[in-house]
Amino acid sequence: MVFLMVGEVFFLQALIASQARGQESKSMPAPAAKSAPQKAPAAPAAAVPAEYEVAKGDTLFRIAGRVRHQGVTLNQMVLGLYRANPEAFLDGNINQLIVGRVLKIPTLEAVMAVDAAQASQQLRQLIAKPAAPPVKEAPAPLKPRPEPPSKPAAKPALTPPQAAERFQEGLRLERGGDLQAAMTAYLAAGESGDGLAQKRLGDIYNTGNALVRRDYETALKWYQKARAQGIEIPKPITNPGVRTKP
Repeated sequence: MVFLMVGEVFFLQALIASQARGQESKSMPAPAAKSAPQKAPAAPAAAVPAEYEVAKGDTLFRIAGRVRHQGVTLNQMVLGLYRANPEAFLDGNINQLIVGRVLKIPTLEAVMAVDAAQASQQLRQLIAKPAAPPVKEAPAPLKPRPEPPSKPAAKPALTPPQAAERFQEGLRLERGGDLQAAMTAYLAAGESGDGLAQKRLGDIYNTGNALVRRDYETALKWYQKARAQGIEIPKPITNPGVRTKP
């Protein structure tokens, strides 16, 4: 029988314990290494619309801010919109954007064709252009004035023999008491140049009768016409309706 010394026993026990601890450590899985925190994926850029309809209250800068491509300045986008839509501005003036027009949104490449510095310079020149004066409405055409009613055609004058005959007719009518018809005959003859009819009209207006009131001025007018026809007027009239004594 083999006997171990006390010291050897303790040595063997310690060796066995250490080997057991080594095996346990090998069988245990190694702690997992801490992983670095992962960054959240960047949000995709908002899609730029292909068109934009100008609404009331819109400005070109406000529209450019809404549809601007990433990586370009606001001035570049404003200039790109203006160059892509010249028909959307009154008389080509960048200050006169027309409401209701549909703007075509230029591509990123088209906007970046002009660098930021050049875009700012060109934009300042365009904005400095004065606004066009408001369009004045054409004045409404004047309404044609209504034509005055045509006057009735004047009765043709009587020939001298006819005028003389009308005067004689007037005398017969006056003697018969038809003063109205007599005056009509005297006037027709007198206006046609009969001197005797003109003198008789002067007498009637100078004295007056049941039909005609006394009228000195009218009497004088007929006397002057009769005198121009060579009819002698005995004495000039000084007072209405009163003849001077010879």
